[in-house]
Parts: sequence; structure tokens; C-alpha cells
Amino acid sequence: MIDWDRLSALRTDMGDDDFAAVAMLFVTEIEETLVRLSAAPDHIGPDDFHFLRGSAANLGFRGLARACQAAETTITAGASPNISEIVALFHRSVAEVRPKLPGKATTS
Repeated sequence: MIDWDRLSALRTDMGDDDFAAVAMLFVTEIEETLVRLSAAPDHIGPDDFHFLRGSAANLGFRGLARACQAAETTITAGASPNISEIVALFHRSVAEVRPKLPGKATTS
């Protein structure tokens, strides 16, 4: 579910402080987008999940990136994705990496 090599490479390239800031930014942006999508499921477009997929992939949240790609495809085909499953996967992903993040990224 998590690409630990990606996280490790980011942390090595950026250093702990910058990595913690970037990780928190990604986590916050993903969470805010998921909250918005959950509140207005009739206004979801493929671009929303394209953004989420890119953010998740950048942070090494491999499972979440795959789920967002599937949701993007689902929307493009005219169906509705299961947002609650994606939200749950996001929270599981954050919980899995939290102990290894400097600054301990949190979600609300």
C-alpha cells in the first residue's frame, strides 16, 4: 500500500525538516480535497481524482494512487466512485506512515 522506497528517497533528498513540511502539505491537500468531494459528490470530476492520484503517488501512497486512478476512470465512464472507500484508504495510508514521518503528519 505504501511505496517505502519513494518515501525514503524523498526524505533523503530533502532532509527531515523539508520532507516533514512537504509530507504535511500533501496530506493536508489530499484531506481537504477528500472532504470537499465527500460533501459534494455530485460535483466530482475526473480532474479531482487526477489531482489526488498525483499527490498520492508523489508521497508514495501507492494504494491510494491506484484507487484514485480507478475512480478517475469510473467517472470518465459516467459512473460514481466510492468516495468513502477512498477516504478510508487515505486514513489507513496516513496511519501506516505516520510513525515514520518526522513531525508525525496527522489528519483530522
